Amino acid sequence: MIMATQTHSSPFFSPAAWLHNLVQIGGGYALTTERKLWLVVEHCPSDELTPLMAQIVSNHDRVEAVRLMIERRQIGEAA
Repeated sequence: MIMATQTHSSPFFSPAAWLHNLVQIGGGYALTTERKLWLVVEHCPSDELTPLMAQIVSNHDRVEAVRLMIERRQIGEAA
């Protein structure tokens, strides 16, 4: 089940909540040393994945926010 998050049109976006929601539906993620974002979505139900992905598709600022959140987690700055 997806936690309540803001819609695609909302000015507020929480990369931490977005990553949490991805993991909650069975997904995963990785960030390469070249900062390439890999999303693992093979086992995610499409009815839950579609609205989640709609929040970041074609939105460079949100994708960059997700990258930064992962980087912060990797160096221990964020939970």
